[in-house]
Amino acid sequence: MKPNFRQMTRILCVAGVLAALTACGGGGDGGGGSTVVGQPMIAAGSPPAGTTGTDYGAYIFTVASGGAYPFTWSETGALPPGMTFSSAGQLSGTPVSAGTFAFTVKVTDSSTPALTATLPISLAIDAMMVTPGQTPPAGVHGTLYGFAFSTTGGVLPLSWVVTAGTLPPGLVLDPDGTLEGTPTTASPTPFAFTVTATDSSTPTPATSSADFAITVSEPPPPTINDTPPPTATVGSPFSFQFTTSDGLAPFVWTAQSAPMAGLALSPDGILSGTPSMAGIFPITLTVKDSLNQSSAATSFIVHVAQARPVAAFAPTGNMAVARYGHTATLLPNGRVLIAGGNDGASWLASAELYDPATQTFSATGYMTMARVAQNATLLANSTLPNYGKVLIAGGGDLSAELFDSTAGTFTATGSMNAQHMGQTATLLLNGKVLVAGGETTSAELFDPTTGSFTATGDLTVSRAGHTATLLPDGRVLITGGVLNFGAGGTYPVPSSPGDASAEIYNPATGTFTSTGSMSEGRTGHTATALVDGTVLITGTDNTAEIFSPASGAFSVAGALETQRCGGTATARNDSTVLVAGGRICGGRAPVSLATSELFAPESGGFMATGLLNTPRDGHTATLLVDGSVLLTGGTNHEHSCHPGGPCSGVDTVLSSAELFK
Repeated sequence: MKPNFRQMTRILCVAGVLAALTACGGGGDGGGGSTVVGQPMIAAGSPPAGTTGTDYGAYIFTVASGGAYPFTWSETGALPPGMTFSSAGQLSGTPVSAGTFAFTVKVTDSSTPALTATLPISLAIDAMMVTPGQTPPAGVHGTLYGFAFSTTGGVLPLSWVVTAGTLPPGLVLDPDGTLEGTPTTASPTPFAFTVTATDSSTPTPATSSADFAITVSEPPPPTINDTPPPTATVGSPFSFQFTTSDGLAPFVWTAQSAPMAGLALSPDGILSGTPSMAGIFPITLTVKDSLNQSSAATSFIVHVAQARPVAAFAPTGNMAVARYGHTATLLPNGRVLIAGGNDGASWLASAELYDPATQTFSATGYMTMARVAQNATLLANSTLPNYGKVLIAGGGDLSAELFDSTAGTFTATGSMNAQHMGQTATLLLNGKVLVAGGETTSAELFDPTTGSFTATGDLTVSRAGHTATLLPDGRVLITGGVLNFGAGGTYPVPSSPGDASAEIYNPATGTFTSTGSMSEGRTGHTATALVDGTVLITGTDNTAEIFSPASGAFSVAGALETQRCGGTATARNDSTVLVAGGRICGGRAPVSLATSELFAPESGGFMATGLLNTPRDGHTATLLVDGSVLLTGGTNHEHSCHPGGPCSGVDTVLSSAELFK
């Protein structure tokens, strides 16, 4: 039987699901009965316990059934001090006193007459206590110590004291709960003590105590830190402090070395003096601590360079176009060809010439196509056709072209057999040009006589962003690189970690064979032929190494003053190598460098030299006829990062140039 309206309404009232006033008839079936609502009922449950000095959060009382919305809440009795109860039924705040607090919450609905309900509440507020389970670490005699005790809850400020036992000698407990100092006594028996914390609860501050124990041991024998001394200079005062880890001060240092021409080690580990002779001086150190513990013998190399005339960077004329990823090639007439690159918006086909006599740039002919990350190689064999012209090849396109400095024009020449991106191009002693790698194992030779490319042997692995250096015997050293140069145009610095392997190309057999590996993987690094036939490798951090063609092995050289990626290294007429610019390796955002340094081969070390006028990386560096070095273009990355937050900054493609002389 289908229920009538009166029966349906009664069912809803009994269920307590009406959210607003509903006519619930108390008499007959007619519409003239009185208006009633079910009695409100507060939802069962009680608020959780709180802790003094700790934000309680929010507990909201609710009506489970009955009553007419909206509801108004109130309370009577004793709320915990520091807490409040709102008319919306929310209990919140930060309690400042411990105990059990009894109060009653009341809800009033909106019916006429109003209906109410009450619920007695007993709320426990726990007192502060020293956090259980915390364990101060063991101490070491003579080593700085620090530990912060903590509490669960408590009204700030807190104060801490030692109420029993003995702290390890040399340590003190600060009023804020920090245990600090330097232990002055070691003991196999733990130092036991009790700490007591007192908070600012009202009306009576709460206290809590806990027992702790700390063992203080003697330190292990000292270990000499491996930080190498910087390069010293003949005639200039020098001082460097060697350091240790572990051991107990004071320390006494001793050295085993040949005389170092003005440098000596003091008993406190300071190498100092005024060098009178350049060279590479080995020194072996040991150190003994106050417990008569001795370190292992540790070897260092002391680098002493010759004094050289002061050199600095000076501005010169600006290029007509801002560029990075371009090439710069010294021509037989002493001028420098600047070609291609990227202006920050697009690849460039334009080229210009730098005239050292006037220190100005002037436009010349356009390449046959826009190029970036290409190679430009001067054809320098005067016995072959196309002498004095510049071969432009690579950068991801098969085509190649020649620049004629007399006519100021570019003309197409034979095409390559494979695409190369991040490749190298090396002029061989026979006048041919070896184009190798570039996201491939492929290598090929350009013949100036025929103007064409022919395949030669393949590299042992695919490489991009590697180096290729002509050795005195005509072979070519290939080092490092990555498998892929990087999506999105990361030239001239590939973004992936580099490879440590190296190989050698032999023009007589047309083959590549593996040789010794570098000390670490490198890419976007530099490789510079030195006057003694060895090759200096720098880049990706502040380490450097030397390749010996005689042994086929790499050995560690002195450390650079600055860690840098994407810098340049240029051999100068005085046998030094100028390492300039680049950017900080790694990091969340690129930052270009203005620093530079000189590698002095007689010392095997690096010396800081002048600052660039503009920080830059991805630039070119060209040794001019007069011995100065021309730096052109690149990008100035200026970024900063907020700790744990975003990075911001600007990237400016540069048209400026400068001279180091």
